[in-house]
Amino acid sequence: MNGMRMHWVNRRAAVGLVVVLTVGFAAGGVAQSVAGQAYGSYVNTLAASSGQSPLAVLPAVSGTDGAEADANINILSGLITADEVIANVVSSRTASGAVSNADGSTFANLVVAGVPVTSGDAPVAPNTNISLPGVGYVVLNEEIPSGDGVTSSGLTVNMIHVYLQSLVGGTLQSTGEIIVGSATSSVS
Repeated sequence: MNGMRMHWVNRRAAVGLVVVLTVGFAAGGVAQSVAGQAYGSYVNTLAASSGQSPLAVLPAVSGTDGAEADANINILSGLITADEVIANVVSSRTASGAVSNADGSTFANLVVAGVPVTSGDAPVAPNTNISLPGVGYVVLNEEIPSGDGVTSSGLTVNMIHVYLQSLVGGTLQSTGEIIVGSATSSVS
């Protein structure tokens, strides 16, 4: 088993990440290709762009690989806080097809706009959307699938994805985004 453990702390946000990639062999012994990456935060706004925090890219291998980072998070001066955010993505292909899932992705003590969303370590339903008046909205446990489910599968999980919006000339426009806790895996 190949593995690596990395610890990151970003001034704007920090997050716990886990990317796990699992690959089996398909019927007939055909080799698989697996890939994955994870990062702690990404900030892109009209005022500033910090880009992406350190990135863990897992080499294409057969077996299981992982990357992890731990810390507390505080986004937009306390509008969104959590003790820990864990993004966990698994992709595999077996004789019955290719699958990806985000089982194990969790938040510890997540609070959005002063309202507790979780208590302790708890899962949040995929693609949970919460309005942030005057700011935009946040999608929690955002899951973006890819692949055909037969020979390939992939999944990107953005645990916290803030979509920043402003009213400009009477029209609501996107002014940026903040992503905290992103993990991607795929198999083909």
